[in-house]
Amino acid sequence: MKQKRSRGSPLVEEGLLLGLSIITLTVVLSIIIGLLSGVQKTFDLSIFNGDTFLSQLQQSIDKILQYFRIG
Repeated sequence: MKQKRSRGSPLVEEGLLLGLSIITLTVVLSIIIGLLSGVQKTFDLSIFNGDTFLSQLQQSIDKILQYFRIG
């Protein structure tokens, strides 16, 4: 008769669970990094990016003042 080996089974199960958890963690982190980089690109392409927005605002105010002959 064959004897059942129960010694390797828990080790194999733990190894599979550890590998699955590492893969899951990698997928979740890559999704989070992708979302954050998309948000960063959106803010970088925004019209409110500092100097450009302020210079456009100043030009618009100057045009309005010139139209009314105030400036």
